[in-house]
Amino acid sequence: MLDFKRPAKDDLAFLRKICENHGTMGCDFNASNIFIWRNKYNIKICFYDGFLLLAYFKDNDPWGYCFPVGEGDPTSAIAAIYRDANQRGIEAVFVMLTDAQKEKLVEITEYEFSFKELKDDEDYIYTNFDLSVLPGKKYHSKRNHISRFEREYPKWRFTIISEKNFVDAMTVFKKWCENNNIEPAEYEEYQAVTEMFENYSLLQMHGGILYVEETPVAMTAGSRINKTTFDVSFEKALTEYEGVYAKINNEFVKTLIGFEFINREEDMGIESLRKSKLSYHPVAILKRYSAKKIES
Repeated sequence: MLDFKRPAKDDLAFLRKICENHGTMGCDFNASNIFIWRNKYNIKICFYDGFLLLAYFKDNDPWGYCFPVGEGDPTSAIAAIYRDANQRGIEAVFVMLTDAQKEKLVEITEYEFSFKELKDDEDYIYTNFDLSVLPGKKYHSKRNHISRFEREYPKWRFTIISEKNFVDAMTVFKKWCENNNIEPAEYEEYQAVTEMFENYSLLQMHGGILYVEETPVAMTAGSRINKTTFDVSFEKALTEYEGVYAKINNEFVKTLIGFEFINREEDMGIESLRKSKLSYHPVAILKRYSAKKIES
């Protein structure tokens, strides 16, 4: 069987090298995300023949394998996944496949597959220009939200996250939890954010905090997927401050100099979140699929 293990800090440098060179725009192959979310999603990794193999586990076995990521021909890595599943006595189910990976899987194996579109796991991709400039009529309402925020709260300021203001960022997150009747200690995203701040430099995170006078009212943070694409992993704001989400989104993207695209991740099947993400007019929605081999 393949030697899958839970990602550790010592794996981050190699993970980052493989993921960034792969060129994917997907948030699932962001090295920092793999580490931060390893516990919630029971992510395990394996390095095989120069490829990164990632799988989502239930108990001791994978319930979903990802397409191998690396340089060169992935045929041997795909074969290794099927051997692993066979040795475990489970079905090899591929998950989080892109359109290109779906086609490559069929080409390599020559199997027939049953594909299922994973609507809740699609990534929303935007251009840096659109989110920072908010040009044209389609962004009229966003510009209005920002203008209203600035009128209502003229003593606002935006600051990059550093060790000096980790506490302020967590204050926003705790207050957001309180406003949404969520117990932080039992909330997996809160645990992930806590670990992010504990390893902020190591994970090469970049984030910002929005203040009204001296009160932190919004926080956001993310990391690079590759040299062209930045991934926004966390964004929380206190909605009693009208326009706050539009404001922190806009201010933060202005700091992402050099990145052409912004990945604001999936909507998780939450209708309000889907509407919000669509209202920013994504330049692309990265489709996702699962694949099961059709037995003859």
